[in-house]
Amino acid sequence: MRLQSPGGVRTCTRFAGVFSVFVMAWTIWSTAATAAPLLSSGFETDPAPAGWTLGAFGRQAPDGQWRQTDGRHCLTVNRGYWQSPPIEVAPFGYYRVVFQALAPAGGHFTAVFFDEAGSELVADNYDGIDAAPAWQTVTSCVRAHALARHMRLRFVAADGALSVDDVLVEGCDAAAVLRWADDLAAGLPPVKFQPPPDRWKLLPRTIARLRQGPSLRVVMLGDSIVNDTSNSIFEVLLERAWPRCRIEVVTSVRGGTGCQFYQAEDRVRSYVLAFEPDLLIIGGISHGYDTDAIRSVIRQVRAGSDCEILLMSGAVCPQQRCDENFLKHSGLPREKAMALISSFPERLMRLAADEQVELLDMRSAWDVYIAASPGPLEWFMRDPIHANRRGKQVLGRIIERYFLPDDVRR
Repeated sequence: MRLQSPGGVRTCTRFAGVFSVFVMAWTIWSTAATAAPLLSSGFETDPAPAGWTLGAFGRQAPDGQWRQTDGRHCLTVNRGYWQSPPIEVAPFGYYRVVFQALAPAGGHFTAVFFDEAGSELVADNYDGIDAAPAWQTVTSCVRAHALARHMRLRFVAADGALSVDDVLVEGCDAAAVLRWADDLAAGLPPVKFQPPPDRWKLLPRTIARLRQGPSLRVVMLGDSIVNDTSNSIFEVLLERAWPRCRIEVVTSVRGGTGCQFYQAEDRVRSYVLAFEPDLLIIGGISHGYDTDAIRSVIRQVRAGSDCEILLMSGAVCPQQRCDENFLKHSGLPREKAMALISSFPERLMRLAADEQVELLDMRSAWDVYIAASPGPLEWFMRDPIHANRRGKQVLGRIIERYFLPDDVRR
């Protein structure tokens, strides 16, 4: 199997690649209960010799320190981020991250993945840290990228100082991830999305694999919204409903990027075909309202693969914000840009019908959920555009309900 990312190319036979991934992941899952933590830092001594580093984005100068506050030693960052030493991971492996945070103005943390050559992979797992006046415990589960060999954690300042202590990373299994996801969902209004009853008619092989197994490989193509959707780790929800099927999810994304990018320069090969999907899911908010570009990607995929395709409308970022951004940056006359925006939903439905691909209206499902929620939109967001771990659970459970049989959906 040939696996290619923007950072490099990996070549192996399909059997050897699948067997290697299975052995690595099984080793982690089967020993998670007894294995020593992969990372455990209480910061009682200088963290620099252990590989913790202070960094910043772009030309920004970092501002942070190892210090003592409230009777404890911790890392504090005012600008930039603290980064952990590299943590060895297995492709598709699951990891539990727990830490203490003091974030009066909030903050962020992310799991960043690196391939065998040490190149940073675009698909990361970014999340918010709630603003709170006291120390809080943050728990998250992450899935390693299909090409990942190492992971680093980054703790990022937002509008004020962020302090971090007692960082723990350990391997875990799908059952532990499911418990974490269910615990998160238990604190949220239930997702009641009701998909159309005929939604599977163009996904017969996908449904057959879910029912009978042994496996289903899903490639998620798109932008940071698709990245967040993938990071819901929705496959553990589906595996509960379809226990005969082992699901692998490959996140193949680029921030702010839609099919107008993927259609060019043979990128369909490196971003989709190289991962040999059984199901391709195309989504996000960054297609520039360009259905011709989406059509081009679909046809290029079909020229090189017999995988089934599910198209998703955008979600999370408020539609008005998406429209205003397009009007501001498209370079088109306002009347033409407005016409593209207003006609896009109809054109997307017509495209799906013409190309015989399924369409999941994530935009409507997300908007209906947020409108019915008693809490504010900000409760589900880490910034004005992206979901936090609560918002990701909403996205994951919309996908879960799409794939659940009608008699099982609750």
